[in-house]
Amino acid sequence: MDIKQMIYFKTIVEEGTISKAAQTLHMAQPPLSMQLKQLEDELGVTLLKRGHRKVELTQAGKIFYKRSLQMISLNEMTFHEIQDMQNEVLRVGITSSNSSILPIYLSQNPYLFQLSFRIYEGSTYEIIDLLLSHHIDLGIVRTPFDQSQLDCQPFLREPMIAVGKSTLLNPEMTHMSDYQNKPLIIHQRYLSLITDYCLNLHFHPHIQVTCDDSRTSLQWAKAGLGIAIVPQSILSFLYDPQLINVIIEDDNLKTDLTMITRQNEILNPSIQSLIQLIHQKGENICISHNL
Repeated sequence: MDIKQMIYFKTIVEEGTISKAAQTLHMAQPPLSMQLKQLEDELGVTLLKRGHRKVELTQAGKIFYKRSLQMISLNEMTFHEIQDMQNEVLRVGITSSNSSILPIYLSQNPYLFQLSFRIYEGSTYEIIDLLLSHHIDLGIVRTPFDQSQLDCQPFLREPMIAVGKSTLLNPEMTHMSDYQNKPLIIHQRYLSLITDYCLNLHFHPHIQVTCDDSRTSLQWAKAGLGIAIVPQSILSFLYDPQLINVIIEDDNLKTDLTMITRQNEILNPSIQSLIQLIHQKGENICISHNL
């Protein structure tokens, strides 16, 4: 069997009939039927039950369909990876809320800026999945996250800040202990961090809202529904004169921007150069940008 037969089989399953699959593949129906028969003969099993309206997968067909999807995806990924290597394309994943940081680093190194980049945006968990599935070579994410299977290089530590209207927040509220009984708006990823820290201070935080994006936290704070607790750099996404922000000075509530690669993997020279640049130039650049 070969990858082409897997593509034929996948198309038949997804179109539901051999005739529709043949149209999608721009080929005649008899050769496609012959390819399916050859595949079943080679495997020694029946993969599809031919019904009156559409084909149905047998148990063996379900297994083969699942493996075909994996093999087709791997084939496409390998093709793009080889192309990217030849064309010096750096595949980098970064969390959406920090997407403005990377161009600032690149502007400090003309060589890297001449390369081509394939940028993927998503949540921290999505970036880690892309990295472990070899869709990207470098991820830039924010702690906390599961660091197993990863080589992690923190490059910027920044404080959490409180953002809200003056009716809820004042500039003297510089420690988490000042937020007892205040309605808080928290990104789900920071919930355990903040809750555990407050419990260590002997109070239960009043969590008004949890969400999956720090930018959403800011929008809720803008509506006056609570105080958003977010990393400092997130503030660049929202400026509103009605809101004030206060740096929380507790050291245990700081968060790290971190470069991640697959554990024990040999990196190509361009990725190594980018990592080195971020370590050498990054912190001063980022701090001035974030503030």
